[in-house]
Amino acid sequence: ILLSSVACATEESALKEKYEQAGFNAQAFPFLSASVDKELVDFAYHGLKNANSSNVEQVFVITFNNIDDAKAYYDAHENDKDKPNMIRQGRAVVYGSSEAVDLY
Repeated sequence: ILLSSVACATEESALKEKYEQAGFNAQAFPFLSASVDKELVDFAYHGLKNANSSNVEQVFVITFNNIDDAKAYYDAHENDKDKPNMIRQGRAVVYGSSEAVDLY
């Protein structure tokens, strides 16, 4: 279990660094408005770019504890208008601006 925790922390750090280098700033993840149960999540990331402009970009990355929860979330929300450009890769579900999702 220790190894998986370290691996997840490394993955999360690399993800944050990738988005920071692209100009995104980490924000508190809005579990309630994202309709995500914290208990099902390994880690979550919310990044914001150009916050004070008319060209705001956001990204939401949710890595679930298991693939079944990721699939269930994706299936339930893939057509939500407030969750654009949604993709799922393994345990991760990503949505937001197209540039931000492409970065993932």
